[in-house]
Amino acid sequence: MTFRIAELLLHIHRLLENDGLVTEGALVVGLREMLRTAPDEQLQLVLNSFFLGCIREEANVPTATMRPQSLSNLLRQAVVSGCTAYETYLSTILATHIFTVIEVKQHEFFPNEGEVVKYFDGLSFSIGEAFRLMSLGERAVFLGNKIVTFVQKKNLGSVGGLKTVGLLLGLDSPWDQVAHHLGRERKDVTKTVADCIERRNAIVHKADRNLGEAGMEKQAIAYAWTRQAVDTIGHVCLAFDELVTIRMGQFQEILGARKEADHV
Repeated sequence: MTFRIAELLLHIHRLLENDGLVTEGALVVGLREMLRTAPDEQLQLVLNSFFLGCIREEANVPTATMRPQSLSNLLRQAVVSGCTAYETYLSTILATHIFTVIEVKQHEFFPNEGEVVKYFDGLSFSIGEAFRLMSLGERAVFLGNKIVTFVQKKNLGSVGGLKTVGLLLGLDSPWDQVAHHLGRERKDVTKTVADCIERRNAIVHKADRNLGEAGMEKQAIAYAWTRQAVDTIGHVCLAFDELVTIRMGQFQEILGARKEADHV
């Protein structure tokens, strides 16, 4: 859903982008006649190569709202929404499939990889949970829920987040597979995602301002850069989803073969 929000914000920015509101001229006169407005009612026209819009006085929209500096906040919010979608997606797909992976790999399911081990460094079990894990018939469900709950309380908003989730779901070298699936270089894809997440953090935590500079002006942000960043994150999640779907299909075949063997 948040991907749609990011795309909507980009579309709105594209429509409202302007070099200054038009408040007089033949076009304003023509629209005034068409709308049958009072002669003294202020009309503000948003005009670009894609869109013509008329803001009537009763809308109570200040002129400053439509300035490029103000409209650029739509782009910033698109970055925030895209990164939120990335985190939410990774958490959701892990919660959906981790139980299958545990059931297939059992005690070998946890990847012995440095970043993943470090990520779960704070995960612990109480004595009661440990005994429950030893005796519980549905170990996969209990352990899967424990992992999902831990992940949801931590931050998946990084390039390492996708790697961690991918390894947990049985994908070898997740970023290599995603880049290959997209027909792109890994370093280009990961850098775009990392830059977008870094910008998101600057927007959320520093209002996108250079706090070390006099005046603390907001950093400039362009539609093209934002479009590329949001699209890349969306394509990464789509590619990852397709790869995980293939992997889960393979795991389901393994589980099916085991059940058949048990009935022989």
